[in-house]
Amino acid sequence: MARLAPAAATAVMVLAAVVSVAAGLQAINVTSISFEEGYAPLFGHDNILRSADDRTVSLLLDRTTGSGFISSAMYQHGLFSASIKLPSDYTAGVVVAFYTNVYGNGSVSRGREERYVLPFDPTTEFHRYSILWTPSSVAFYVDDVPVREVRRSPAMGGDFPSKPMSLYATVWDASNWATSGGKYKVNYRYGPFVASFTDLALAGCRVAQPGIRMMTMMPPDRRGY
Repeated sequence: MARLAPAAATAVMVLAAVVSVAAGLQAINVTSISFEEGYAPLFGHDNILRSADDRTVSLLLDRTTGSGFISSAMYQHGLFSASIKLPSDYTAGVVVAFYTNVYGNGSVSRGREERYVLPFDPTTEFHRYSILWTPSSVAFYVDDVPVREVRRSPAMGGDFPSKPMSLYATVWDASNWATSGGKYKVNYRYGPFVASFTDLALAGCRVAQPGIRMMTMMPPDRRGY
C-alpha cells in the first residue's frame, strides 16, 4: 500500500498495492465517467454527496460515520484514476483512501505501505492520483508523474496481484493509529471532514461475478462505521 503524506495536512491519501520504485514510465491519458457508470455506495450512504452532473462525489466523515464507494465491477488489470481534494484544517486521525487491497499470498502481515511527501498542498485544489495495473507491473502516479512501480518477477511468486479486485474510495476515523501512532485523535469540532473526487476513470478488464456480492476487504476497525 503506497501512502502519500501531505506536506501541509495530516490527512492521509492512500494508494494501495504492492510496492517498488517507479522509473521511466509514461504519462497516462484517461477518459472520465460519471459516478453511476462505474461506482456504487459502500457505506455511510447519507455522507455521500453527488454533484448534479454525477461527475463529482464528496465523502464526509462526521461523528456518526465515515463513508465510501466501490467500483460496480471487479477488474483483472486496468487503469484506476481520480482527481482528489483532501479535507482541510485540522485533520489528525482522518484517513482518505483511494485503493485496492493487496495481500501477499493472502497475508495481512506483510509490509505493503509507503509514505511520500507531496510537493503541494492537497487540500486546496484537486490533484490526480492513478494506479496502472498490468500483467507485468503496477505503477502509481500523482498528476501523471510516476512515483512508484513494481515489476513482476519469478521471485515474487504469489505476492504480485493476479486476482480480480475492486476499487475503493473511503474517508474514516483512524484515531487509533493514523497520526503519530494514534497520539493525535480526530477532533470533530473541525468536522465534517470532506474529501472530494472528480475526473473518475475506470479502464480495465471487467470480471463477471454473477451471484457474488462484492464486500469490502478492509479490517472491521477500519471501515468507518
